[in-house]
Amino acid sequence: MSEIAFTGNKKLKSIAREWSMKYPYLFLRFFDADGKVVGWDQTHASVRSKKSAGELSTNAGMNVGTFESRYEAAFGSRVEIMYQKNGRNYQSLADSNSMSLNEYNTWVKNNGGSEIMKAEPSWF
Repeated sequence: MSEIAFTGNKKLKSIAREWSMKYPYLFLRFFDADGKVVGWDQTHASVRSKKSAGELSTNAGMNVGTFESRYEAAFGSRVEIMYQKNGRNYQSLADSNSMSLNEYNTWVKNNGGSEIMKAEPSWF
């Protein structure tokens, strides 16, 4: 069973909340088909370029790089796994691509990352 489903009718804010509840030290940054960062008040279907896309699900064992590339292949737009530390936002880098989502969340926690829902409650 999937842990988080990226269906078209969900608002990005709902997906972001689900994500950060599962991975408290990580958050998602969504991009539209033109590569521009989008706000979380839009539906998932409204920002992706593949309108007939199905559904993408993820789980804690999926690698960071695998998730990001599967998302782009499925929906035609990018998503970036992010974290916050000392009030600054950071994106996942190539060295984190081989970590599982669970491992990356733990790595961020152990390296001083912020619990995103506590650090930025207005986002959710």
